[in-house]
Amino acid sequence: MKTKQEVLDTIRDHLIVSCQGLEPNPFSTPERLLLMADCAVMGGAVGFRANMPQNIEIIKKKYPDMPMIGIWKIQTGDNEVYITPTMEAVDKIVELGCEIVALDATNRINAYGHYAWELIKQIKEKYPDVVVMADIATLEDAKIAAREGADIIATTLAGYTADSQEYKTCAAFPLLKQIKEANLGKFILCEGKIWTREDAVEAFESGANCVVIGTAVTSPWKITERFVTEIDKHFNR
Repeated sequence: MKTKQEVLDTIRDHLIVSCQGLEPNPFSTPERLLLMADCAVMGGAVGFRANMPQNIEIIKKKYPDMPMIGIWKIQTGDNEVYITPTMEAVDKIVELGCEIVALDATNRINAYGHYAWELIKQIKEKYPDVVVMADIATLEDAKIAAREGADIIATTLAGYTADSQEYKTCAAFPLLKQIKEANLGKFILCEGKIWTREDAVEAFESGANCVVIGTAVTSPWKITERFVTEIDKHFNR
């Protein structure tokens, strides 16, 4: 396995494609998500983000040398902290060979009565050679994640928490700038609502070291929906 620095150097200034799909997305099966990964490689992406062991496994088996951001979304009741919320989930992701483990690292209480970010130190202690990626929503989240030792600070959850609603419908470029200006000494990753080539470039200009794109690449039904919405607006219907 590559060292942590080698992993970060591999993805720095490059694009990662999030090959995820949940129903009603017709591409939600492992085999179809692998086709998405194939397309990402053909297009020049340097790595992937994938959810759930079966999807991670099939992609990692074909592309063992490409960095994988592994997550496991586990919903418990109506609790909103569901991105890799347990060490059991982390164990499985690491077992599958993921170089990067991402988790909800917001300042929210998970289903087990702990702050989401508390898992960061546990992961680092058990797996010191694995890159830990903190999915955050605010500058305060970023500062806490950096303090706890996360290797990557990612804007994944901006717009999805009560205290980050300003990013509900747009990419978190101002947040990227704030994190950069805070000089936390961490690798910064932009993820979420990157729809165009110009968005991707602006993310780097705003301070990102890497960009992850998901829906804009891997959800044809959402892409179609965006076109239809604009056409309907044109015809006032």
